[in-house]
Amino acid sequence: MRKALAALVAIVSALVVLPAAAGATNGGGPSGAQVYVTHGLPLPDSVTGPGTPVDVYVNGGLALDDFTFGTTAGPLTLPEATYDVQVRTPDGVTTLIQKDVAVPASGNFSLVASFIDAAGTPGINVFANDVKRPKWGAGAIALHHAAAAPAVDVDFGLFPLTRKFPWLKIEAVSDAPNGAQARFVLPTRLSYTADVRVANTDTTVLSLDDVKVNRKVLTNVYVVGSASGGTLQALVTKIPTTR
Repeated sequence: MRKALAALVAIVSALVVLPAAAGATNGGGPSGAQVYVTHGLPLPDSVTGPGTPVDVYVNGGLALDDFTFGTTAGPLTLPEATYDVQVRTPDGVTTLIQKDVAVPASGNFSLVASFIDAAGTPGINVFANDVKRPKWGAGAIALHHAAAAPAVDVDFGLFPLTRKFPWLKIEAVSDAPNGAQARFVLPTRLSYTADVRVANTDTTVLSLDDVKVNRKVLTNVYVVGSASGGTLQALVTKIPTTR
C-alpha cells in the first residue's frame, strides 16, 4: 500500500521557491495577468480591531475594503506593471505592509498577506499558480509555506488509512522554507491526509484530514499563522483550471 501511495505522488512537480516577479504561467491572456489576493495574516485585534479586517490599496487606490482574515478576492486582471500594494488598517491611516509587486504580461498569481519568514515578519508572499487542467481522473493541489515557522516537511497519506497506520505515509516535501510551494497531481476519487512537520524531525505542527482534489480547480493550501504564537493553520482556496 505504501508503494501504491508513492506511485500516486510520483508525478509531483519539484519543490520550487518563487520570487515576486515569477515567470508567466497558464491562465493569463493578452489583457493581463490574473491575480488573487488572500488575507492570511492573523493579526491581533489590538492592531486592526475585532475580526482582523484590513484595507488593501493598489497604487494608492482602495482595492479591497474591510478584507477579513481567511478571505480570498479575485481574480483581478492587471496589465503588466509594477504595483505598489499596501495593506492598511481599516481607517486607511496606518500602513501595515507595503510591497512593490512586478506583474508580468500574463499568468496566474496569488498574493498572500502573511508572514514572510520564520521570525514572523508581516509581508506579502507571491506565488505563481499553475492552472493547467490535469488529465481526466486527476486534480491538482498546491501546498504553500506562508507561516512564521521554520522549514517544514510534508507527509501525504490516504485518508483514513494512514490515520490508523501512520507508517504508510510518505514524505512528499522536504526542507521547504517560507515562500516555497509544491504542486501535486493526484487521483480525484481518493481522499488524502497531509501532515506538516518541522523539517527533519517528528514534530507535527499541522494535520489535515479528508483532503480532496477536483479536476476543474486548483486547490491551493496556504499554511499561515505563527508556530510559536499558536495560530498555525491552513487556508484553502480553489482556482478554476484551464484546458
